[in-house]
Amino acid sequence: MFFDRHGNVAARAYSEFTSSYPHPSWVEQNAESWWEKACATIHHCLKEDSISPEHVIGISVTNQRETVVPVDENGRPLRNAIVWQDRRTVPQCEGIRTKIPPAQVYSITGLTIDPYFTAPKILWIRDKEKAHYDATDKFLLVHDYLIFRLSGEYITDYSNASRTLLFDIREGDWSGKMLELLGIPIEKLPKTVPSGKMIGTLTPDAARETGLKEETPIISGGGDQQCAALGVGVVKEGMIKATTGTGTFMLAHSKTVRLDPSMRVLCSRHVVPDAFVVEASMFTTGSALKWYRDNLGSEEISIADDRGCDPYDILTEAAMKSPPGSGGIIHIPHFMGAGAPYWNPHARGVFAGLALGHTRHHLIRSILEGVSYDIRSNMEVMRELGLPSQEMRVTGGAARSEAWMQIQADVVRVPVIRTKMEEATAVGAAILGFKGVDVFKSVAQAAEEMVKILPPLQPSKDTLDVYSKRYKTFKTLYAAIAPIRWDED
Repeated sequence: MFFDRHGNVAARAYSEFTSSYPHPSWVEQNAESWWEKACATIHHCLKEDSISPEHVIGISVTNQRETVVPVDENGRPLRNAIVWQDRRTVPQCEGIRTKIPPAQVYSITGLTIDPYFTAPKILWIRDKEKAHYDATDKFLLVHDYLIFRLSGEYITDYSNASRTLLFDIREGDWSGKMLELLGIPIEKLPKTVPSGKMIGTLTPDAARETGLKEETPIISGGGDQQCAALGVGVVKEGMIKATTGTGTFMLAHSKTVRLDPSMRVLCSRHVVPDAFVVEASMFTTGSALKWYRDNLGSEEISIADDRGCDPYDILTEAAMKSPPGSGGIIHIPHFMGAGAPYWNPHARGVFAGLALGHTRHHLIRSILEGVSYDIRSNMEVMRELGLPSQEMRVTGGAARSEAWMQIQADVVRVPVIRTKMEEATAVGAAILGFKGVDVFKSVAQAAEEMVKILPPLQPSKDTLDVYSKRYKTFKTLYAAIAPIRWDED
């Protein structure tokens, strides 16, 4: 995406990456394809009449976090990248727990020990592919690999590094303690720098491949969720964003490291200088509605085909035919286990309170409400940690639905604010780019100029009682079924 300094999009192009699944719980991508797709989409944008290489004053990158690829001394990938969703590293996580108490890991890194993060992936390569590990010059995240291909520099930014399990979030550098205990040489990691810092210029080779101008400034970017927070203007305490796509990621801005004694939420570096984010990850939110669409939504799909519209529009329209509270149905959206604040891998999705008088409209609305109850649970944890929120800014595919966002406002009981630009992650990266070439004095100033918000959706007084009661039922129901191991024979 090409942005001007006012946050307007001058050009955009889109292309999908292909993931491979060598085993059921493994997910990999070809790192070279990241570069090929980046070059292809840049070329597509440069075909626009209003865009030429001379117009481009800086390049910044945002990325899926945690994904890692080992490269040799020439920067060539030694194997496919292991993607953040990959779950092969459960044994490596157990090994980390035997060496370092989880509470100590959390204190240093702000993270829990989970296959989600980068360090277990590096350890898996060392354990299972020793030749690749020995030949590795650097382990790079997606951002780092693209920055290298653009500039020839090996760097990562604080926001991405803080998702590896190897970064000291207080010190702002790799943790000597974690590296020593896990036996990972610091020489195999890139240099860490703040987000929004100019780190080099476009190389002649990269200029030829991208079609952009040689020596164009390259600016360190950031992780997708932190960039999304910046891209909706979350630049000071009291602000929080929730991105709902397949899952939901909530980030609250914090001026200091804030750790939860119960380790229900995580703490990472923000892309905003000298700031942090308290983060809650919910794995199955938008995908719960997708599950309904794919398995029970044939009628809604048929209506959408007839009208020529998105089936999700018909689903949310159908949900509004059910009253607030879904006639007493409670949905727990834990189809892939529960993330924050429960961290229960054994949890499963539940519909409770069904009666013969209920219809599919009640089921659909209960999904929208169940996701909103999960969001409220994490909002309350953040308030416990001293991060009260006066509003919630939202992004992601779900934010297109005003009906669903109104339900979230009613359940969470704070105004929900959408932005004009749905691609908030790209806006955040653009803000960092403009800051890196000194168009703006600060990312806060850039956000004020580039982020355009829509009128807030206010909580309805009419739904206060019903959602207060249903939320209590949601909490009681989850507590009652949490010990069940649904996946055991």
